[in-house]
Amino acid sequence: MILEKTFHLSVGREAKIVVRGQVARNRSEIIIDYEFLIREKHDTGFREPIGPNHPQYWKLKKSTPERAQLLQLEYSGISRKQIKEATREFKRAFGPGYTFRYQNEIEERTKYLKGIRVSALSRRMLSVA
Repeated sequence: MILEKTFHLSVGREAKIVVRGQVARNRSEIIIDYEFLIREKHDTGFREPIGPNHPQYWKLKKSTPERAQLLQLEYSGISRKQIKEATREFKRAFGPGYTFRYQNEIEERTKYLKGIRVSALSRRMLSVA
């Protein structure tokens, strides 16, 4: 099962969390994995936050899959609250009777993730552009 949840961020960017669930062997356990995508105002489709032209691209390529996913999350601008909201909605769609396990422990590793913060002045400047 796949759940896609889109959030409108304050800087004119949209962020999408794709939550994928795969049934484990015992059929009562679901393994959850995440993907993080962004879309700027002028873009037509969603893309990964760190692409080949990004300064952190080579750090991403050298990292372990778990660390690479955390880097993508960090540069997407998504907050911990938004991740929890998407996960809660995903679990609700599956219903009771399932146990959930994470491919990578995203929620545990994002204790201080705040998302994108902008001041009122920055918000006005972004709305004019």
